[in-house]
Amino acid sequence: MAITAVTTGLLLAAACTPAESPDTDVPVADTEAATPAPHPEEAAVVAAVEQLFEAMRVGDSEMARAVFHPDARLGRAGEDGISFRPADGFIEMIGQPRDEVYDEPVWDWTVQVDGRLAQMWTRYAFYRDEEFSHCGWEGFQLYRSDTGWQITQLIDTMHREDCFYPPGREPAQESEDT
Repeated sequence: MAITAVTTGLLLAAACTPAESPDTDVPVADTEAATPAPHPEEAAVVAAVEQLFEAMRVGDSEMARAVFHPDARLGRAGEDGISFRPADGFIEMIGQPRDEVYDEPVWDWTVQVDGRLAQMWTRYAFYRDEEFSHCGWEGFQLYRSDTGWQITQLIDTMHREDCFYPPGREPAQESEDT
């Protein structure tokens, strides 16, 4: 049971690695062959996580519940320590009527799979409608049940300053000309 990890950064690095060492004429190892192939379950893991965020966008608790294990928990790692809570309250909150869209794009992820265990590490940014709120990193642990991948734990960090933004959603720079 091999553990594989693929990130967009690894793929980009492999594509940009020179075929020969810059100091000698000695060939460098074939980086394409050295880059691990994506695990066959990787797309299914990502799909489970993306289903959660689609459920948030459309306000559908049942869609979210379908990708959470019944005993799932949420965690937040902050300056004052770490806290955990059951995911049930979060799942119910997703379906509460509201006037704004909760949009949480994720990108630049790494997925690892070993048998029925998977983890996904990703950047995220949170928006209420189109208004940016905060950013951070999220770590998901998932278990492959007989019905598919289920999130058993989601833990994140949250920053309101020095944030990063999803590609194409960088904030406009304010002009110094007024």
